[in-house]
Amino acid sequence: MVWVTMSSPTMRILILGAALSALATGTLAAQDAATGDGFWYGGGLGPGVAFVSCHICRANRGTAATGTLRLGGRVKAGVLIGAEATLWAGGVQSGVHESMWGLAAAGYFFPRPRGTFYLKAGLGILNWHSEDGQTVLSAGSVAGLLGLGWEFRIARQVTLAPYLSVFAAPIAGDIKYNGGAAQSGAGLVLAQLGVSITKH
Repeated sequence: MVWVTMSSPTMRILILGAALSALATGTLAAQDAATGDGFWYGGGLGPGVAFVSCHICRANRGTAATGTLRLGGRVKAGVLIGAEATLWAGGVQSGVHESMWGLAAAGYFFPRPRGTFYLKAGLGILNWHSEDGQTVLSAGSVAGLLGLGWEFRIARQVTLAPYLSVFAAPIAGDIKYNGGAAQSGAGLVLAQLGVSITKH
């Protein structure tokens, strides 16, 4: 049996080779997560708050669960485009059930192409629905989408990201009362703070 000591040239070569292999593997994995193969998809969960500016909206809109699904493609390193859907389930408060959902086309921009911080901007629609068994209120309009987040790689092409996202329709058109127009100029906002997981 031949023992190889730390001072042996063979051991030094093996250690150097292992270190270089680990470094190369880590670098390639990070690049794969940053650049991916073009298609990506993911989802997120977290608390959200919905706001409706309306004189006849009597429900108490507070924090409730929100969920987000998104998918898209990569334009180039540091630039992604996709579609994003968000649902806010307000539940039942004082006998009133509320929900709000938004759907938008969005762009995701990484100031540093291989960095972890990104900004998000998009345009879509935002809808709100409220009912108490007798009265149904609803509104919907074109909305803007803004957000930011920080992605952290947890697997070769999988990232975890805390994020902040805001859907806003400052002028959401008419509030509909049991299907008919009741008030014009209502505003809708849906803000979400969550954590997403994305496969690149």
